[in-house]
Amino acid sequence: MPAYFVIELDVENGPSLDEYEREVTEHVVAAGGRFLVRGNDYRPIEGDWHPKRLVIVEFPDVDAIERYYRSDANQTLKKKRLAGTAGKPARAIAIAGLSRGEGQGAPQYVGVDASGAAVWR
Repeated sequence: MPAYFVIELDVENGPSLDEYEREVTEHVVAAGGRFLVRGNDYRPIEGDWHPKRLVIVEFPDVDAIERYYRSDANQTLKKKRLAGTAGKPARAIAIAGLSRGEGQGAPQYVGVDASGAAVWR
């Protein structure tokens, strides 16, 4: 099942972040990731969320995201990313996507979680 790595960054030093992004692209792709969103060209629809930069990367599963994030290469590059965000850490989550079985076009409702929210697979 695909999973998504969603990262919000507060950019402070664009040139430092630019160098980081060129290098990190190779490592993300080598780890099985595929960039879906990378930028700040968005339209707020509801609420007052205004990220300075948003990145969404698709990976084969949540474990692949964790392996990538904890990798030596990423930990080394993280220092460059922090230089571009004035030391502010990213806000990031890994979330499992919806699986689509052979011949099925729509996700299937499977019940509710502990909070009472609907769960789809």
